[in-house]
Amino acid sequence: MTETIKIFVLDVSHMSYAEQVTTACLQGLANRDQPRLFLDYGIYDDPESRKTNQDALGEDLWVSKFRDAMGRQDEHNLNAYQKLYPIHVTKLNDLSSAVHQFQDLCRGFVVWDPQQEDTVNLAVMFCSVENWLPIAPDLVEWSKQFGLKIEKDLRGCWQDHVALHAWALEQLFARCRPDRVANIEPHWHRPELLDYVVKEKIFTCNLSSKGSGRAFNFGWKLLTLCLGGPTWLRNALYNVGLFRWVKNFALQKMSSDPETGLLISLLRKVARHPEGIIFGWHTNRDDEFAFLALLSAIGLRLVPSHLAANFSFHSALPDPGPLKQFHVSEADVALEPEKDYLTFTYSDGDQLLLMSTAQLGGWRRKERGLVPFNWEMQPLLAELAPALLGLFYSTLTPNDCLIAGPSGAGYIIPPLHDNLPEYLRRSAEVCAKADINVITSYYPDPPSKVIQQHLQAPDNLIGYLSGYFYLKHRPVKFGHNKVFLCNLWPHLSQIKDSSDEVMAGVKKILDTPSSTPRFIGVHLFAYCTTVSDVYDFVRTLDPSKVKVVRADEFLLAAKKYSLQSK
Repeated sequence: MTETIKIFVLDVSHMSYAEQVTTACLQGLANRDQPRLFLDYGIYDDPESRKTNQDALGEDLWVSKFRDAMGRQDEHNLNAYQKLYPIHVTKLNDLSSAVHQFQDLCRGFVVWDPQQEDTVNLAVMFCSVENWLPIAPDLVEWSKQFGLKIEKDLRGCWQDHVALHAWALEQLFARCRPDRVANIEPHWHRPELLDYVVKEKIFTCNLSSKGSGRAFNFGWKLLTLCLGGPTWLRNALYNVGLFRWVKNFALQKMSSDPETGLLISLLRKVARHPEGIIFGWHTNRDDEFAFLALLSAIGLRLVPSHLAANFSFHSALPDPGPLKQFHVSEADVALEPEKDYLTFTYSDGDQLLLMSTAQLGGWRRKERGLVPFNWEMQPLLAELAPALLGLFYSTLTPNDCLIAGPSGAGYIIPPLHDNLPEYLRRSAEVCAKADINVITSYYPDPPSKVIQQHLQAPDNLIGYLSGYFYLKHRPVKFGHNKVFLCNLWPHLSQIKDSSDEVMAGVKKILDTPSSTPRFIGVHLFAYCTTVSDVYDFVRTLDPSKVKVVRADEFLLAAKKYSLQSK
């Protein structure tokens, strides 16, 4: 690659939310055909920006363990790209200079309503399809310097957000990309993903999966029964083919809620396409589990995208070429029956935030590469933004094992998915592009038929580390030359444990007398425990008793033991 990539860089870290919305949408227009505008959001020092579902990453933990490791993440990414691509940077001073630079791409302005913040998403869609730049009312006077008209004013147009979304679905969905949708909560004031939805012309909403009323509640209980009911009942529902009927009946009842019903209708439109994807995250009126359960039941996969900055830029950079990582071959794995096998997996890599922040800075820690360690990745980036994925592959060590985050090509709850065999086939296909052969499967103890469907996936996958957490049962199954093995840590109640508590818990498992070999999978919550913590812990272990390995060696050794035990 010899042609210089000329880009403009703008620091938006000190801008207001309203200004960042305008800038992010401008970035989406600028990067639609080629990478031209890069934004620096600075350091994620706003405590509100670091929330997942709860206040998992408090201020003390953030400052003591993560802040320095992450640093100015966008600046880190740009510096890394400059080592791989011939990039020439010109810095812009402010929003006005950015709009002047790319004014030929803008056909006017659309004003959103601060009294009804869902109009931000509507304004973003108008930017996607009309090239109207969204602005808040207090920027109207500022906008006059560009000589462009206010094409539409969204203030006071709808009584509530359900009516607004019904109008948007009727008027704008057909003009957006049919196989993509984004769910973005404007009330969180996080504009980072807006550039990408503008670039890709993605229909953008803010709809809750949690409704109300007797019919909705009955449907929700039915849906969760398929996931959390007694083992015998779950197996019966799947084995006799009743799951799909129960699921569809549950969705019918849940559709009785006007807002959730509208969301179900929208998601079904997108799910008609085999490559259907939903970006974003849940709203402030529901939660991760409810949102994920609903979209899984409809047949969509989620690419978690809260705080995902510069993806119009990442996705526009040239493909870096084949993505290759180190692999342990089955022939080289010699089972050591007197030892405990131990493997550590860093969670949440399916989130675009972790992909764009070098795993919350963990990829830049000095301990990386000094201990076998599994990093969850979002394999869909091999298609969506291979340049960003390439930053990891270009700096791999033999101790780094890249695996697919839950539960393959996009985040789902496998037992609830509308067409799990097709999802697993597609996941294997995408993982092959990313040279990944191990997947974390989100749910630890699915019905036996669901485990068999995992084991029947294409042969480029060697197996699954099952469970973001476990509840009661921790199955280990072998078949079709693959292993489905549930992690031994954490229990649901231990997910948010501190790093010291995690290591004490793992040590307790190791110290508990048991026959060997024993296979101990540890799934680490990304917002508490790091590769540095693991390195310090592993140094205290007796290597004659404990073998710390990558996920591929872990599963291949478990497979050999399973074959010997038959």
